[in-house]
Amino acid sequence: MIRKTLIALAIATTFAAPAHAQLGKLKGLVGGGDSAASSSAAAPDAAAQEALVRRFVSSQSHSLQAQASFARAFGLAEQVQLLEAERTALSSGSVNVDQMKKSVSVSENAQAAINERVAAQPELSAESKKHYADGLVALVASAAEGQKLSGEASNFAAGMKSLGATQLATAGRKLAAGAWVAKESPGYLKGLYTSSKSAMTFARASKIKVPGNADSMLDGLN
Repeated sequence: MIRKTLIALAIATTFAAPAHAQLGKLKGLVGGGDSAASSSAAAPDAAAQEALVRRFVSSQSHSLQAQASFARAFGLAEQVQLLEAERTALSSGSVNVDQMKKSVSVSENAQAAINERVAAQPELSAESKKHYADGLVALVASAAEGQKLSGEASNFAAGMKSLGATQLATAGRKLAAGAWVAKESPGYLKGLYTSSKSAMTFARASKIKVPGNADSMLDGLN
């Protein structure tokens, strides 16, 4: 769980380019272009950005927790250490774009290692099955936050498209973290859905208890 809600955005260096360059970058992040839907969307502000980043961090934190439990079940000690370090960093209360990118990179690498073990269909001890079951609970929590993230990210992106050129140039400094989350959310949620389905399939094959609401939570991501 994220214990602090203050999001201190350390993005000044990343967006230190001139205003016209910032505008181009930000349009790329949110897709650019005008539409009737985007024109009616509310322009995002710092509070909307904080809420969106907090939602992503919550889902990602639960996902890292799940992966750490799976890695522990499979004896992947190095991955456990890396995943727990990233989860601690995300829970620190001060999150920026670089930290979120790093957490995604660490998560993807860990998932690759977990997938290799799953593909081998190993027999797990009773203790390992308990670790794996703990991971499933955290995974469902991640999916629950992911369902909410989907709509919030879409709304944020639509709101960004409603901004004029001058507003976008200013938003390049103020709303870059939210724009990054809005852009990355579809791919993040697709990956979460795929890895979660695989985790549930392995659990059932290994006679590990799956949370009763797991399937409905995952279907909400698809």
